[in-house]
Amino acid sequence: MEFFASYKNVQLIQAVISFGLVVLIWLVQLIIYPNFQYLSRNQLHKWHQTYTPRITVVVAPLMISQLIVGVYILFFHLNTLTISAIVLIMLNWLITFIYFVPLHVKIDQDNSNQKKLKKLVSANWYRTITWSLVFIIVLTELIT
Repeated sequence: MEFFASYKNVQLIQAVISFGLVVLIWLVQLIIYPNFQYLSRNQLHKWHQTYTPRITVVVAPLMISQLIVGVYILFFHLNTLTISAIVLIMLNWLITFIYFVPLHVKIDQDNSNQKKLKKLVSANWYRTITWSLVFIIVLTELIT
């Protein structure tokens, strides 16, 4: 437990988690989501039912960890950067669960079309920018 006693170590954990989410969201934004449009409706329906639970196994622990560590850091080190990071993290949770989860449910129900798939890519820029900003803030806090 001594490792967690050091604030810099907790910041390092937060940076690693945030970096994982940044890499993941950029892969989703530039490769995964755009490729959905190249699948037939039937292929997309089948693939999406496999993709969603698999990506959730990767994303959910990272998002939960990021939130927990962010709140921990905010509790012990309140400043503009930590407040900004937690606000962006919570914003990303809201965007994910209010907009993206229902959209993925529609795709899972074979209720997708090219318009929804393009909307998936264009709207995902909000999460891509948000997670990128969180990483920049966390990295700035770590190196200062």
